[in-house]
Amino acid sequence: MKKSKIWIRTCVHLLLYISVAAYSSKIGNPITDDIKKISVLKQNIPKDYKITIKYIPKDESGMCWVKLNVFHLEESLKDLANKFGNISSNKENINTFIQILLEMRYHIGNSLDDTMLEFECHYREEEWATLHYFKFVEEFFETANSSREEGDCEPPPCPTVTNTTNTTKMQYPSTGISSESQDTQPLLSENVKRSLFSLLLIPLVAIVLGFMWKVRTRSNTPPTERNTGDPALITGVEASAPPLDNQISEEKKRLSMIEAV
Repeated sequence: MKKSKIWIRTCVHLLLYISVAAYSSKIGNPITDDIKKISVLKQNIPKDYKITIKYIPKDESGMCWVKLNVFHLEESLKDLANKFGNISSNKENINTFIQILLEMRYHIGNSLDDTMLEFECHYREEEWATLHYFKFVEEFFETANSSREEGDCEPPPCPTVTNTTNTTKMQYPSTGISSESQDTQPLLSENVKRSLFSLLLIPLVAIVLGFMWKVRTRSNTPPTERNTGDPALITGVEASAPPLDNQISEEKKRLSMIEAV
């Protein structure tokens, strides 16, 4: 009787172990000893080195965080591994993580593509420093070891405003003018106003200078020269001079007197 109970307990424990192993193998658990290699990579790669990664935050992916980040993390690690030579220990350690991610994708199955497509609007692409990047990698593998993801993933609503690194020019429907040209219009109008004002000042300054020159030349002219143009003064001068006929008659009288003598 005791032997039968022992066999029953053994069978129950074996069934439980098989069921838990099958359940946990749905996403594939990384090996704990391999995760320790992350600390080695942190020391071998410069701290200010920037690594590009595409990811989804936990608050936007929920229980599907590991599933949604496995592919892009694998691509990021592949790009990082290509930065090192074939005999580099860094490349060897990174390839270990890439192999783990490949096995995880194999256990997830074909549903990964559809799930990623549903969450496409929630992905972000950034450049992280070495410590920040490998902290994310470490958190990913620890979550994958402890999580049990199953069922469908429901994406939250797409964000209304997305942060992009490239600035876009907004088109106005009424005018079709870009926002850049709209911003430069006030500057152009101010410049046009200043140019017109300068053009109006030129003739005004010329008139003032001409008037000042005329006043100065009149003030420097001698009084005799200023009176030559006066008809009354000219008539007066002519009137005071003796007539030409009187001068001729007087000369004749003088000659006649000389002849008489």
